[in-house]
Amino acid sequence: MKLSKRFLALNVLMFSLLIFMVSCFNNPTGADDDDNNGEPDQYSHTQNPGLSANDFLSGESYTDLVIEIDYMPGYAPNQQAIDSLQAFLERRLHKTTVTILEPTEIASGDQSQYSASDVRNLEDEYRGEFTEGETLAAYMIIVDGQYEQQNVLGIAYYNTSNAFFGPAYDQASSGFGAPSRYQVESTSFRHEFGHLFGLVNIEGSGTDMQTDHQDEQNGHHCDNENCLMYYAMERPDLIAQFFGESVAELDANCIADLQANGGK
Repeated sequence: MKLSKRFLALNVLMFSLLIFMVSCFNNPTGADDDDNNGEPDQYSHTQNPGLSANDFLSGESYTDLVIEIDYMPGYAPNQQAIDSLQAFLERRLHKTTVTILEPTEIASGDQSQYSASDVRNLEDEYRGEFTEGETLAAYMIIVDGQYEQQNVLGIAYYNTSNAFFGPAYDQASSGFGAPSRYQVESTSFRHEFGHLFGLVNIEGSGTDMQTDHQDEQNGHHCDNENCLMYYAMERPDLIAQFFGESVAELDANCIADLQANGGK
């Protein structure tokens, strides 16, 4: 009987660890290249994160990028963080222009928690910008509740879409010695776009590791604790430990991966 209890406890622990490992990278069930409402020549925005990596990174198929941001009341994005995101994208993507549209307030979802399915439904309701011509479109939504798995700042949930969880920003940027709201938001925005670019070692993204640097114990993350793609950069309970006075940057290994798939 004692052995059975220990076996059960071990399985529960392993399951909890697995849930944490994938928390900021969510694969939509059943999403594929043909999910275009019967119109296969339209761009699919409902594929797995990372599958549009080359479209983001290179200028081969899309010369321009436009980003739409929706937010729920009380969680308008920090303007300095938006400017930081734009500078990051311009530094790493081969795009003629990167345009981040004026953020739009949407109605509260009146939920304390949101699942990946919830944010997908919200995107269906509110997203207005889609890829057309030579302009790739991306979408960001900031909601007024925690992610269902807790202790997560943001998730990449589609190939051009990220979601962020406002109360987690409150947690990460409050208290003695905490990083500023600008630092937390800027790091989180950049981190989730990093997953859209195929970092770290996302199957099918084309952003292959040039040198092995995946922290396999923590999913699609870098093993360098000073890198933007380190797993703690998306955890409100840990992020403060890795901040100085600046926002985290990609390390040399992550940059090499992006450059090998068309980025700068």
